[in-house]
Amino acid sequence: MNYVVKGAYQTEAIDRLGIPASMLLDGPAGLNSFFKKFKAASFPSENVLAATWSNALGYEMGEVVGKEAKVYGVHGWYAPAVNLHRTAMGGRNFEYFSEDPLLSGKMGAAVIKGAQEQDIIVFMKHFAMNDQEKNARSGLYVWGNEQSIRELHLRPFEIAVKEGKNLGTMSSFSMINGKWAGGNTELLNDVLRDEWGFKGMVSSDAVFGFMHADDAIVAGNDLMLDTMSAPKNIKRIEQAYKADPSGTALGLRTSVHNILYALLQTYLIK
Repeated sequence: MNYVVKGAYQTEAIDRLGIPASMLLDGPAGLNSFFKKFKAASFPSENVLAATWSNALGYEMGEVVGKEAKVYGVHGWYAPAVNLHRTAMGGRNFEYFSEDPLLSGKMGAAVIKGAQEQDIIVFMKHFAMNDQEKNARSGLYVWGNEQSIRELHLRPFEIAVKEGKNLGTMSSFSMINGKWAGGNTELLNDVLRDEWGFKGMVSSDAVFGFMHADDAIVAGNDLMLDTMSAPKNIKRIEQAYKADPSGTALGLRTSVHNILYALLQTYLIK
């Protein structure tokens, strides 16, 4: 339980199994850390990069970030973000490529390829429909029919997965048609894994009170980016195990498998 719940900017070591700890860092314009001074290259924001319409530049940016990650001992990068610009006043437009699904997906795939060829995990984000900053962390409800969700909101992620072959995905804060994205098996298992062929680990975004680990592990969200409520989420999993031992155990086993599969592709274990 600790391994999947205590996943904020890291995965923990499991000494008895010889599994080392890993380091996971933000951000959209180059590596950064919230907790200590960290000097790294700073790139133009993603909307500026997208304005070049150059997959080659996207690849080169990802490549440099990947090389820096290896120098600093970083194994996973929480980027790029391929959500759409839905309004010019969007609070996160700076870290999204564009309003166009095709351009966003192609640029995201290029950045992913460049970074992952340096043997790190790239966490494409925020899957999905995380287009508003205001109230996003309080369980914002967003709505759409299947056609609009697939043709607009999911299309850039689909391109990024199929062409970029990302090893990581970050689920969003959004309550999509009433269900939190990180606890949405239709989104994470049926679409992301089964339809698109994603292989790797899914991390939540930073955990707030409505984001429950017991829902996540049975819905395809493997790791909780939890800096505040880990003890509560551990208790939730313990309670879920008492109610459904086989289902909860299978969810935990699957989550650990997905995390370790992704780590095995990195320079951490190679």
